[in-house]
Amino acid sequence: MNSSALLRRTATQQHAAHESKIKIALTATTLTAISLLLYKPLSKYGIQGTLRLIWEGDAVPPHIRDQLDKLDTINSKLLKQSKKLKKINTTMEMAKLNSVDEEVDANQDADSISPKRHYILIQIPSLEKDLGMLSYTLDQIAAEIDKLKSHGDTDLRQQKKDMSKRVVEMMNLCDSYLKECGVENS
Repeated sequence: MNSSALLRRTATQQHAAHESKIKIALTATTLTAISLLLYKPLSKYGIQGTLRLIWEGDAVPPHIRDQLDKLDTINSKLLKQSKKLKKINTTMEMAKLNSVDEEVDANQDADSISPKRHYILIQIPSLEKDLGMLSYTLDQIAAEIDKLKSHGDTDLRQQKKDMSKRVVEMMNLCDSYLKECGVENS
């Protein structure tokens, strides 16, 4: 019986040693996985942001998140206005294609209104109102962007700057369409 008890005892020790190795391997794998998962958030958000990400599900502080949400809302408004601007561009191009080119009399004085300059509005009278409303809406969007506070957050500041540039480009395009239609900005 001594030899069978010794064999059982040896087998039990080997089994315990094997289980111990498995536990160590699992622990090492878990720690490696956790460190890999936390490396990116830690390097991007820092300790506070990573802890906020783990516990609250968002790495950004609430006051910054509020501003980012407002920026997203403004961005959706801007996308709608961009679609309107593209539609107006298409409408103007169609009006140009449908118009008959008229030669402007060289003797016409500078104060007279050139028919060629207004041929788009003659075809599409509502275009002046559409461009005016678009210009007004873009001004409102620019004011909304200016109201947002970045609270020192560089990502938010950069997003505001980029969105402001887009609004200015769209405003310039809208103004050029107004000029092309012969409408002077007031």
